Amino acid sequence: MIPAAEVSEVIARIDAAIDEASPAGAALATDGDGTLWTHDIGEALFEGILAEGYVGEGALAALLAEADAHGLELESREDPIKVAHGLFQAYVGLRYPEDRMCAAMAWCMAGMSTFALARYCDDLLERHFVLTKRFIGEAHVVLRHVASRGVPIWLVSASPLAVVDAAARIVARELAIPPLSVIAMTPSVEQDVIRPSIAGTVIYGEGKRTSLEAALGGRTLIAAMGDNVFDVPMLTAARVPVAIRPKPALTQVRDRVPGLVRLATGSHDPRP
Repeated sequence: MIPAAEVSEVIARIDAAIDEASPAGAALATDGDGTLWTHDIGEALFEGILAEGYVGEGALAALLAEADAHGLELESREDPIKVAHGLFQAYVGLRYPEDRMCAAMAWCMAGMSTFALARYCDDLLERHFVLTKRFIGEAHVVLRHVASRGVPIWLVSASPLAVVDAAARIVARELAIPPLSVIAMTPSVEQDVIRPSIAGTVIYGEGKRTSLEAALGGRTLIAAMGDNVFDVPMLTAARVPVAIRPKPALTQVRDRVPGLVRLATGSHDPRP
């Protein structure tokens, strides 16, 4: 079991790390799904894209290539939506890797404009997924405190960039804190149209850490928050690693993250 810590203890440790690094040279990083909110916005977007029929011919060849590379049998090879659904079912059945599925979710709407996707993500999170009703309060207490110290916050997620951007705006608005910097699974784009591939690093596991390290530009990672095993590289890089409602997979490898603590559920801000 990961040892539990109240928010006051975690904030005290973070404050000490900030004071040592100075607010101008510090940063906090956090995962999104399962850490700042419950459930998975990447999967919610994927389900919506399938339901709306936005997986089209532009993605078909790349989806088939993914299926063939992993020896997957498909119900159909002509219908892009059925092919995408087949990949997801293989992922659920542990026959298709999670990092590849996360990547496919970011480009499966190939042919869609970035503007249309951004608008769709805003509507999805505000009206259907209702992100504000899924907030994980104890994690937001830490964000609000760190922001009050003038320390920038990076949101690092394996979910698609468009939906993570939308979520980051909602979090900042609801907590009344400065905008969050976002690192997320980013599709290739040509002339504002999504292409069926990933641009740059796959933001998953070690990719989270390396992308964050490049973005920080020498800042000290004073704290990081995550809930699952693929957050381990990012958590290990932080001076104060914090587990938020950890999944069993993270608990099983807790010894790989020195100093890891679990933020007590229901923690509240001790300040008046």
